[in-house]
Amino acid sequence: MNISHDEDATGEQERLLSRRHGRDGILEDAQGANLKSTPPLTRVILYFMAVHFLLAFCEMILVAPLIKLFENSLCLRYYDFPKDGVQETLCKAPEIQRPLATIRGWKSSFDMIAVLLVAIPFGRLGDRHGRRQIMGLAVAGVVFSLVEIFIVCAFPRIFPLRLVWLSSLLLLCGGGLNAASAYMWALAAESHAFYYIFSAFYVAELIGSFIAEITIEITPWIPCGLAVASLIACLTLLAMMPNTRKSSLDSRVDESTKSSGMRDILSTLSNRNVLLAVPVFLVGIFRYTTLNILIQYASVRFRLRISTGAAFYTETAVVNIFLFMFLIPQLSARIRKERNVRPQVIDLFLVRSSVALMCIGCLAIGFAQSGLLLPIGVFIFASGFGSRVSALSLVAYWIPDDTKATFFAAIVVFESLGHAIFDPAMQQIFASSLKLAEFWWALPFFVGAGLYFCAVVSASAIRVDQKEIDVQDRDEISDHED
Repeated sequence: MNISHDEDATGEQERLLSRRHGRDGILEDAQGANLKSTPPLTRVILYFMAVHFLLAFCEMILVAPLIKLFENSLCLRYYDFPKDGVQETLCKAPEIQRPLATIRGWKSSFDMIAVLLVAIPFGRLGDRHGRRQIMGLAVAGVVFSLVEIFIVCAFPRIFPLRLVWLSSLLLLCGGGLNAASAYMWALAAESHAFYYIFSAFYVAELIGSFIAEITIEITPWIPCGLAVASLIACLTLLAMMPNTRKSSLDSRVDESTKSSGMRDILSTLSNRNVLLAVPVFLVGIFRYTTLNILIQYASVRFRLRISTGAAFYTETAVVNIFLFMFLIPQLSARIRKERNVRPQVIDLFLVRSSVALMCIGCLAIGFAQSGLLLPIGVFIFASGFGSRVSALSLVAYWIPDDTKATFFAAIVVFESLGHAIFDPAMQQIFASSLKLAEFWWALPFFVGAGLYFCAVVSASAIRVDQKEIDVQDRDEISDHED
């Protein structure tokens, strides 16, 4: 892989990447001492990009097929298993769609509870005994969980659909896909290539959603099989991956991070700007929850096929690949160079504009009176998906280097808790709205727009102090001189 190092084109990328690594003396000394023992950077980047691609591919390709399988199971039971099957249009009855939304919502909640319970303990085990092994355990847990779901859906006469909730118990083996991704970022912490690795997610989203859209009409079992195959390939890749763990670095960092994590988090939250950024992280969890509901909503309201709804993920991926790989880095680098605008100011603008776009996009989806207008709303909505990355980049300016890892880990737990609470809540709102007039079936999107508007108000109150910027610049110069 030949990575360009053009300064103007990648200046913004390097700035975003650098914030995810500590600059304290312990890390720098340890990295220098172990430089010769680590694999070549390009090789490490390729491994991590492949791992992230496979994990994201599994997640993205399963969204629409699982809805289809769940709907089929409920539909067959509702119509008492007719010999010739059931036409898809008959499965759109509210008596089927309401329990479908409820079951999906609670399953998402139970999955997130598994992350909350085991992610941090397994992460500590990974620090002590090897992160590759723990990540492999998490991926294996996902495989077992999917097998349980597939068995329940394959035999609807024997197993009621609610038994898919038991699959969350199997995610206690490592924490699921979210935890596996978190362990991957811990593995990649010294690769200095977060941007390239992160871009693999949107490539996987584009490919996975496209394949799902094509194959689901043949049978939803094809994308399900591909999802399991991607996880098996991921396990194989983890076994082949070179060791990036530096024993001396890990031991010294462990000794330097024994301070109270909760005290560090509370101290960080005492900063007014960091506290105002919290709503941005909270509403960010609704991005894919909204798209997930949209597939079912479009199927019920506008009679779009579920495979057509999967195309919304493809559209989202295309928009974000363009934004993250081309427009934002190039435009930001040019503005910084020609206008001498500080990175903090650019980050704040991106945060504000992103949450505003998601608010407007939700309203556009909700007010759309035709399925032909939905892609316009999705385009606007997807354009704001960079809110989380921009917010992470922004708050990094106000977080001490020795507490960044703790704070970012707390954000992951916080977001998982939000998923556990709000995913079933949004699904319940949708299920309840199906009892109302057709216009109010879009109620989840109006609720989402209201939440995003709260984030707009909160982000508008964030202020970047030029004096703080000057102090931080002097500190960075001093760190480099040391």
